[in-house]
Amino acid sequence: DMADQHLTPMNGISAFRRSFSCQKNKKMTCKTLKKIADLPQPLTNTHGMALLIVLTVISLIIVLTIQFNQNMRQELVTSGIESNHITLECMARSGINLAMAALDNDAKENEYDSLQDSWALLANENLSPLFDSGSLTIEITDNSGKFQINSIVLSKTGEQVTSQNQGSGNQLDNIKLLSPKQAAAQELAARNILWRLLRNEPFSLKDSEARTIIDSLIDWIDAGDGDWEQEFGAESSYYQSLKTPYQCKNGPVEFIEELLLVKGITPELLFGDNKHPGLARLLTTHGTDGKININTADPLLLQALHEDLTKQMADDMLAFREDTNNKESLASIKWVTEVLPSLSGQNGLKNITVKSNSFTVLAQARLDSSSKKITATLQRDSQKTTLLHWRVE
Repeated sequence: DMADQHLTPMNGISAFRRSFSCQKNKKMTCKTLKKIADLPQPLTNTHGMALLIVLTVISLIIVLTIQFNQNMRQELVTSGIESNHITLECMARSGINLAMAALDNDAKENEYDSLQDSWALLANENLSPLFDSGSLTIEITDNSGKFQINSIVLSKTGEQVTSQNQGSGNQLDNIKLLSPKQAAAQELAARNILWRLLRNEPFSLKDSEARTIIDSLIDWIDAGDGDWEQEFGAESSYYQSLKTPYQCKNGPVEFIEELLLVKGITPELLFGDNKHPGLARLLTTHGTDGKININTADPLLLQALHEDLTKQMADDMLAFREDTNNKESLASIKWVTEVLPSLSGQNGLKNITVKSNSFTVLAQARLDSSSKKITATLQRDSQKTTLLHWRVE
C-alpha cells in the first residue's frame, strides 16, 4: 500500500512533466548538434596551404631577382658610358697635345704659315693606330687668317698699341709701338676691310647697314661712353632703351657670340642661314694688329682686302697658294704681286702677313656610339705654343 501512496495524481503529473522536459531537451540538443554539423569545417589537410605559401614566396623571389638584374644592368651600362667618357676626354686631350707639338715643329721648320704646312694637313691623318679602339680627328684653324674684330679700335681702348713690323711678315718678335697717327691709319684700314666684307657677296648689306654695324662695333669696343659716339653707332643710352636693357661694353670683344649684342648684327648675319654661311667663320677675337695671313685667309676675306680686288682675282690667289709648286713662294707677301701685278706699290694690299701666331684646334674623339670634342685656342711665339683656354663638349 506504500506503493499506492506514491502513485497519487500529483505525483503522476510531476513525473509526466519531468519526462516531457527531458524529451524536449533531447530534441533541442539534437537540433543544435545538427546545426553545428552543418557549419563549414576547417581543412584538416594542410598540404594545399603549404603549396600556396611556397608559390607566393617563389613569385616574390622571381620579382626581386628580375628587379635586381635590371638594376645591375643599368649600373653596368652607366659605368660603361662613364668609362667611355673618361677615355674619350683623354683621347681628345691627347689631340690638343698633338696639335701643339705639330705647331712647334712647324715653327722650327719654317718662318711662314700656309695651308700646305703639316699642321694644316693634320686633319687628313689617320690617327686610329695610336689607340686600341676608337678614332681621333684633329682640325687646326689659323686665326691669323681671319679678320681681327678688335683691330677696328686701337687709339681709344686705353691700352698700349703695338704692331708686328710688316717687312716680309716673317719676324714675329719684331714688335714696335704705334704712334696715335699710325694707330688711326691701321684702324681705318681695318674698318675698310670690314666694310667691303659686309658689302660684298654673299652678305650684300646696304651701305647704311654696314656703316651702322661698324660704328656700333666701334662704340662697343672703345673705352668712352658718349664722348666718342659714332654717327650710326650706339652707346649705353641706346642699349638701355631696349626691351631687355644692358650696358654698352666699352671694351674688347671676348667671344664671337658677344657680337649678337651689338646694334645691327643679327643671328642670320653672324651664323648664316639656308642661303649663305655666316660671318662668324671669318672673324676672330684674337689679335689687334689687323694683319691677315694671305696664305690661309678665306677667299671672301681676300676679296675684301682691296677695293679693286674682284672675286676672280681672289680665286687666282687661292689657286696660286694651293699649287704645291709654289710652296716656297708663300714665304713672302711678295707672291701677291706675281699673281696680281696691278696690286703693287702704293696700290698694294695693306695689313697682310704670311706668319701666324693664333690657332683654334678642334679635337674630336669617337668610341662606339659616343663622342667628345675639345675646342682649344693656342698662342704661338718664337719659343713655344701656349694653351690659352679650352672648352669640352
